Amino acid sequence: MKAVAGKAADALARVGLLRMLESMDRASDRVRVIAYHRVDELEAEPDLDPGLVSALPADFRAQMEVIARHYNAITIDDLLAAHRGEKTLPARAVLLTFDDGYLDFGERAWPILREIGLPAVLFVPTGFPDQPGPGFWWDRLHAALRNSREPRLDVAGIGTFDLRDHAGRRAAHLALRLHVKSLPHASAMKWLDEQISGIADLPSLHRVLGWDALRKLAHEGVAVCSHSHAHALCTRLAPEELAKDLTLARRRIEEELGDDAPPPVFAYPASANDATSRRVVREAGYELAFGGGRSIERMPFADPHHINRLPMLRYATALFRAQLRPSVSQLGRLLIDRRKQQPA
Repeated sequence: MKAVAGKAADALARVGLLRMLESMDRASDRVRVIAYHRVDELEAEPDLDPGLVSALPADFRAQMEVIARHYNAITIDDLLAAHRGEKTLPARAVLLTFDDGYLDFGERAWPILREIGLPAVLFVPTGFPDQPGPGFWWDRLHAALRNSREPRLDVAGIGTFDLRDHAGRRAAHLALRLHVKSLPHASAMKWLDEQISGIADLPSLHRVLGWDALRKLAHEGVAVCSHSHAHALCTRLAPEELAKDLTLARRRIEEELGDDAPPPVFAYPASANDATSRRVVREAGYELAFGGGRSIERMPFADPHHINRLPMLRYATALFRAQLRPSVSQLGRLLIDRRKQQPA
């Protein structure tokens, strides 16, 4: 009898847990901010860093169809209104964001979004549109290693890398990228230019949408927002440098987009931020800033200048759907806590 009663109690507990988790998924105080970079075929631009491809076009379409069927895609204006207490978000709210302003947003992602009827936020580093520069530094690093004149690379203080296979090139890319991110921005770019010039001769890898294309997207409903001006890590600029960069980016967007300019919101390059950079962003007049850790946010925001997102990393549709459920992360924490309570 005790065994039967125990099983019944366990069953009721499981039902209660499931109901709690389902209620979390439907809660109107949660917003899933999804972060993409590139949406493209891997072979389309082999000299660009494949690590920035968040989804293949076919997978992206499947993911957007999931959003359209099971979630409520909101605009940045909706999110701001909810943050200000002016409205309540719908259940299963999703904000779709895209970083860097690569050409493939206009060629691949936006046509799918527009067809399905989903709004989007595009964070653009304003120093790149229509500037015939060499391209983003991580793409240049990838291309240099891929097209190296030498089979090996020796970098003082970092290591020696075999560039004859993918594993060696990727190890070199990760090690050099980590070093770049540890330096002040100007020093980092100078050091990287010296390394790249010794590895390979590269054409321009500039693949950023121009202002004409951005104006067209803004007129069609895309919120084209600030991703800084120079795409420097905010934590690798002095406060006065960062303030200048943020002000320039905001002014450039307002001048270029006119009446289609969005509210002042911001995404930290590479999500890099700290207390000082968040203060500077707030003082520069940005009402919201994205760049926390990986999680689903609750409203009102604990810190509107440190909003968490869900970065996409070429997930299969099932895993994509799992990322959107607060219950998945909550259940994981419950299981960990339960395991800690069990005897070793």
